[in-house]
Amino acid sequence: MFENVSEHLDEAVRLAERCPEKYQIPCFEALIRVLAQSDSLPAQRADDSHLLNGNGSNGGTNGGTTGVSSGSYNNPAFNSAPNNGQQQSGERGPIFLDQHQIPEAFISRVYHLDGNSYRIIVKDLKEKTNSKKQVKLALLLGIGGLLASGQPVFSKERLIEACREYGAYDAPNFASHMKKQRDMFISHGNDWSLTVPAQQRAAEAIKELAN
Repeated sequence: MFENVSEHLDEAVRLAERCPEKYQIPCFEALIRVLAQSDSLPAQRADDSHLLNGNGSNGGTNGGTTGVSSGSYNNPAFNSAPNNGQQQSGERGPIFLDQHQIPEAFISRVYHLDGNSYRIIVKDLKEKTNSKKQVKLALLLGIGGLLASGQPVFSKERLIEACREYGAYDAPNFASHMKKQRDMFISHGNDWSLTVPAQQRAAEAIKELAN
């Protein structure tokens, strides 16, 4: 590191003399260290270049572990890549429609986009009992949530409101109707979410009501 220091002694002395007398020696020592380091940096960079190129002595033809880490850490392709474990919520609605082959025209026959929410607008739910109407409304509300926010979730209050709109609110049995459908609705406090089988049932319901 200090093999080329002698070349810089004159310059270090000249610069140190500009400092106050009591600081000249510490200043001289600091200058020597700085000049010596600056002189050795190019060689150091050359020695370290193999880390980025993946040609380290421990890496062989595929590059060492350190080389891979150094190369990928600042690589925009790695830093900007999305996490595959986290699906963007905005994509889930279109994916659901494509997966179940539901045309957008069907959605407009069943729902009305009211701001950021999907309101059910079908006149006839094609069900005779209140319990079946409630279940179908819950399915439709879940898909409405999926299309609006990417999550197949709806609230208890929204379901009660929808049931009242369709004359299907059975207060004494409201909760029991949902509990009987444990395979389709998962409770989250005051909300419910649709399971995968429920989403399949909801897709069938949308096709039925849109025709």
